[in-house]
Order: sequence, then structure tokens, then C-alpha cells
Amino acid sequence: MIAAASRVRPRALLSLSFAFGLASGPAFADPSFIGIWYSAFQPDEPGVLSLIEFKDDGTFYEEFRKCVNGEFVGYQFESGTLTLMDNIERIVVDMINGDAAKVEDTYAVEYLSDTERRIRMDDHVFVSHRVAKFDFPNCPTGT
Repeated sequence: MIAAASRVRPRALLSLSFAFGLASGPAFADPSFIGIWYSAFQPDEPGVLSLIEFKDDGTFYEEFRKCVNGEFVGYQFESGTLTLMDNIERIVVDMINGDAAKVEDTYAVEYLSDTERRIRMDDHVFVSHRVAKFDFPNCPTGT
């Protein structure tokens, strides 16, 4: 597991959460959140990478990996539901590492294109890029 990384809420070390949003309603506008998004950093925790997949049924699956000196040293996975309304993203995590959970967070969507996504919570901006498959790259060396 990894240290709290993204939702900027208190959690014990080695607990991590981060999420993106998914459009809600009868149709998904372009650009869409649906797909797989990769983030090479978390603004509040160095060395944490994330991959999240948003599905068109309003669910998501996300994995986090922490890198230290070019090696993976921890991981966490989460799943739940998300909605987007008026550029406000609300996520509800219902599973963390296979255990039942109830974590809710809200983000402001600052930017969305077919290739990049930016969301904000408090002073933290989370940036991710669309990727073709759910596959982590190697850890950067020296992190």
C-alpha cells in the first residue's frame, strides 16, 4: 500500500486514494471521461503513479503504485462510482484493496480534452493523460 496521495484527506500512511470523474446523465459529451487515464505524479505525494479506468456504467477501477529509487515499493487499488454534474466530480469509493469502504470526495473539473484531464481539490491540481491500455510504465529512476 501507499501513503495518502490524492484526495487530501487524513489517512494513515500506506493508504491511498485518487479519482477522476465520469459524466452522468443520458449521454456522454465529447470529450468523454470514459477510458483509461494515467498520472505520473500526485501533487501531494512524490513517487505515486496512478491508472484509472472509467466505464460508461458510472463505475471506476483505479490502481496506485509508489516508486522509490526506481522500484515499486507499494500499491493500492480502489473501485466505486462517480458522477459529473456542472463540472463538479463526485466519487464514492466502495472498495479499497478488496475491503469494503465508504469514501466520498468532490473535485472541480478544470480542464478536459481527448488527451488530458485536470481536476482540483483545495490547492491540489491532479493531471492525467489518456492511455490505450491499463499498464503501468516502469518506475522513474531516482524518485
